[in-house]
Amino acid sequence: MSQTQASPRRLTLRTMVMALAVGIGALSTAGMVLPPSSASAATIGVNQCNGLNGSPTGATTGLTCTVTVVNTINGVKTGSTTTETRKCTLGPCPGGNGTFTSKSTSLVTNITQCNSSANDAAPPRITCRVNITNNVSSNTPRANTVTAATVNQCVGSGKGGGKFGATGPLVCDPFPASTTGATVTQCNGSVTGGGSTAVCSVAPSSKVSPAIPVKVNQCNGTGNKGGTLLTCSASITNNIGTIGGTSTGTSDTTGTRNGQQVSPVPGGGIPAGGGSTAGLNQTGLLMLGGGLLMAAAMSSLFSRRVARRD
Repeated sequence: MSQTQASPRRLTLRTMVMALAVGIGALSTAGMVLPPSSASAATIGVNQCNGLNGSPTGATTGLTCTVTVVNTINGVKTGSTTTETRKCTLGPCPGGNGTFTSKSTSLVTNITQCNSSANDAAPPRITCRVNITNNVSSNTPRANTVTAATVNQCVGSGKGGGKFGATGPLVCDPFPASTTGATVTQCNGSVTGGGSTAVCSVAPSSKVSPAIPVKVNQCNGTGNKGGTLLTCSASITNNIGTIGGTSTGTSDTTGTRNGQQVSPVPGGGIPAGGGSTAGLNQTGLLMLGGGLLMAAAMSSLFSRRVARRD
């Protein structure tokens, strides 16, 4: 056999090695550039003014709680800014009355507010509001699949007879609204005492994007003593487009946020923020380098075996 002509066996083995190297390289490259899905971002929940029924200084006469959330998905970066305002009387709210702001690299997707509260002896005035704004870059998977927020509210409420002032006992918008698993669940089983009124609403413009599937649960089982005025509202806004210069959270907030419980919610196991892609890129490079080294080693091994047989 001529020294310049390789044997069919050697050609076959080398062809297999080259194909293996190309396949490993392609797989590694794909892993290196594949963008993370927004669904893999870490998420958290806000728990505000729930289960408040008096304090050592007296029964509940007033409860005013507001949560304002701005979520941001900008490319591979995610973050949220949450502003909470709370005022409880006669006694202060847990964590203190006032306004508190926090930031996180996680998205706030679940808000539980003013449930099972103000059911003690006094006739309280209860006002609870949730406002959510989601700023989502248009290249986020499923960002543009926006649908109207669904509602479940004012079910089993306002049955105590009479009304507070000139309105009531139920002023609910939309009504009737009893969607199971709704985006907003509010004012159910509330104001069942005599002379009480519930004024509950969800902004008609509220929309939901599957890129940030938010849920609001508020004012359920609340204000069930007589003479209660319960006012609750929720609004969800989605801004989808090009996001420039939008700052995101710089630290994850877990455990307790300003005296209120914050619950981390599993979202796929990939941390949010810039670090989520750094690990992915490094993994891709390691896979590529490892694959090429493996291919080179196998090529050398096969060549030696074929040379011995020839």
